[in-house]
Amino acid sequence: MSNFDIETYLNSLPDNIKFINVSNRDITYLPDLTRFKNLKVLSCFNNKLNSLPTLPENLKCLCCFNNKLTYLPDLPKNLDTLFCDNNKLTWLPRLPKKIYQLHCNNNPLTCLPALPENLKYLCCYNAKLTYLPTLPDNLYSLNCHNNQIFCLPDIPKNLEILYFRHTPIYNLIYEKINKNNLFAIKQKLQILNKFRYLYYSLKFKNRFRKLLWEKIREPKIMKKYHPDYLIEHLHQDSDLEIVLDNWINV
Repeated sequence: MSNFDIETYLNSLPDNIKFINVSNRDITYLPDLTRFKNLKVLSCFNNKLNSLPTLPENLKCLCCFNNKLTYLPDLPKNLDTLFCDNNKLTWLPRLPKKIYQLHCNNNPLTCLPALPENLKYLCCYNAKLTYLPTLPDNLYSLNCHNNQIFCLPDIPKNLEILYFRHTPIYNLIYEKINKNNLFAIKQKLQILNKFRYLYYSLKFKNRFRKLLWEKIREPKIMKKYHPDYLIEHLHQDSDLEIVLDNWINV
């Protein structure tokens, strides 16, 4: 495999190719791929890649697991499947709206980006996550075990598979349930989250009130009752009472 020449191989391919497989080739880089406008699947797993080039705009499936990637390029808008597990990723780029399957386990990820509504399968175990973003309603399977997750978002009603062992929240939930009952887990999480939301609402009540006044209410009041209104609407023949009444009721 060490004699494999990635440049020669790619140059031999037609521009309209839809599938490229350069996995298990011991390669350390990928050349520019943008000429492959019709490429749908790129398979480059089990290599020594530190980075990926700009991805073709119509790519739908990217399999780049088992490499040394520290980041991913911007993901094409049509991408629906991403396998990037077993790398050195500490963050992920924005996820396309069409993505329905994401495997990013065995990476030192500290957080995940917003999860699109189409996502059905999320595998993010063996990472450094302390929380998860809001889970989409269509999510069917979630595997987030072996993380530092202290709380889970509300579980979508369509979720059928949930693995979250070896997380701080796991013991708290299972000590009260004693069996793998997904319905009971969902109920318990809803109760815990309601208490959590209430706690933070009370804890930061004064700060919320201050921000609400400074960022929203005060600017609106300042704008509404600024003297510029009078300059704009009050003229020599104006009825002062009508102008003031309109000003107050704007």
